[in-house]
Amino acid sequence: MERQINKTIGILGGMGPFATVDLFNKILENTPAEVDQDHLKIIIYNNPKIPPRVHLTCHSASPLPELIQSAVILQEAGADFLIMPCHTAHIWYEEIQKHLTIPFYSIIKNTVGSIDQLYGGKENNKLLLLATETTIQSKLYQREFENSSFSITIPNSEEQKIVDKAIKSVKGGDLNPRSLTMDKLNQIINRYKDGGASLLVGCCTEIPLMYPLFQTEMELVDPTLLLAKLAIAKATEES
Repeated sequence: MERQINKTIGILGGMGPFATVDLFNKILENTPAEVDQDHLKIIIYNNPKIPPRVHLTCHSASPLPELIQSAVILQEAGADFLIMPCHTAHIWYEEIQKHLTIPFYSIIKNTVGSIDQLYGGKENNKLLLLATETTIQSKLYQREFENSSFSITIPNSEEQKIVDKAIKSVKGGDLNPRSLTMDKLNQIINRYKDGGASLLVGCCTEIPLMYPLFQTEMELVDPTLLLAKLAIAKATEES
């Protein structure tokens, strides 16, 4: 019997590098493989030189040109489809997609669709969305959840500063469970749990890296893991 020919996954990474490694690891860990040859072909372009994904001002460079160039490099290298482990960069998702002839799967759409499939029937549909300030302000997730049964709650402005500070620490390689920021973040999380939130969704790819440090009974949804599972399914599906 002929071995099935799988598609090649392209990962537009570097935003940040630790999150890119996390996605790669989760693809490996969730691929059924007994030998090397059972794993999937993956092309990773870890481009940490993409400008910060913040609301643009006259003094800041747009990340869009580097994002487009990175996506095209992956396509020309032989990727059959792309995924991008950065939620905030999906502000430019449609613009990037215009320059591609291969599929580009959105972490935003996949996260919301997966949550609806996994948790849509539960009575408590209130979820806490943790993300960068830019992702929150851009309403990427709020718009995608509009027609769902879920009630979205987001941190207030002071709490958001703590979330952003924790994200910045992870980008710098700091995952200290004893840090003051992590203590404050756990307090924030549990205030929302006490307020009725049953799910926490880490909508910045650095946030799932903090999950082992979260001290809460709230269920933690990992969009990076969901994206890894989507990539595996797309790579192995029959043409």
